[in-house]
Amino acid sequence: MIIPESIKDVQQLAWMEVIDLMFLKGIHHPDLFKALKSTAPQSVICQLMGVRQLTVREYCHFAGISQSSYEYRQCKFALEERVLGIPQSMSWLSGAP
Repeated sequence: MIIPESIKDVQQLAWMEVIDLMFLKGIHHPDLFKALKSTAPQSVICQLMGVRQLTVREYCHFAGISQSSYEYRQCKFALEERVLGIPQSMSWLSGAP
C-alpha cells in the first residue's frame, strides 16, 4: 500500500487515475479538455501529460488525435446542444393556453 505524503501527492494520484481512465475508455471529448483546463491543477496535469502548457494543441498531441478532429467534435457537439437542448428562455410557454 502506498501512503501519499501530502495533499499534492493525493491530487496527483487522483488526476493520474482520471487520465488513465480517459485512455482506457478512449475518451477525448472537447468537454473533457475544458474540464481539465478549468478544474484540474495545471501544474499536476501538465506534469502527468508531459507538456509545458495545457493547450488544445498539446492536449491533442497527448491524446493522439488530430486538432482538426478535436475541432470538428467541438463544433458538432455545440450544434447538437443547440438542437437537442432545452431552450434557455422559456418565454414561449407564457402564450400557451
